[in-house]
Amino acid sequence: MMKVERPKQQLPGEIVADLMGAIRGSFYGDMEAKRWFQDQDFIRRKVVCWPAGWLISRGVTLKPERYKEIVMGVITTIKHHGDTGGVKYWPGYLLHCLQMHFKCHGDEIYEEAKSLRTALENVMVRVSLPQSAGKTAYDPIEVLAMARKIGAPGRKARKVKPVRQLEFL
Repeated sequence: MMKVERPKQQLPGEIVADLMGAIRGSFYGDMEAKRWFQDQDFIRRKVVCWPAGWLISRGVTLKPERYKEIVMGVITTIKHHGDTGGVKYWPGYLLHCLQMHFKCHGDEIYEEAKSLRTALENVMVRVSLPQSAGKTAYDPIEVLAMARKIGAPGRKARKVKPVRQLEFL
């Protein structure tokens, strides 16, 4: 019997690792290891996972390869054409550029994501993945969006000044 090679879907951890490696290799050299370790949580949560939240909030998703292609395109554009000399805080600059890309090209990305072809490809990949113990296949982009929410620090409680009660005579 001939074994049929089933399509493999990238795991969310692999997507994040690939994009984080690309960002570190492009903007953080070996000399900036300390800065990288300080910035990597922000970059992971806000830069790498931000587009996933944008997509899921609109009720659409993309194939993981296309998701990586979009984010890598922005990283490459920043590397070649961005104002990298004047950047004081890389994570904020990367997030700003990514958000501006989605502001300009968001309609195109949304139309691509909601197209019938993309929906069918996503369904075909999910159906062809081996199901273990009745578990359903998951959408890696949705997992990235959830990770963005989970990783966000909670808001601090406001300090309420105690109200002095009126004193009785």
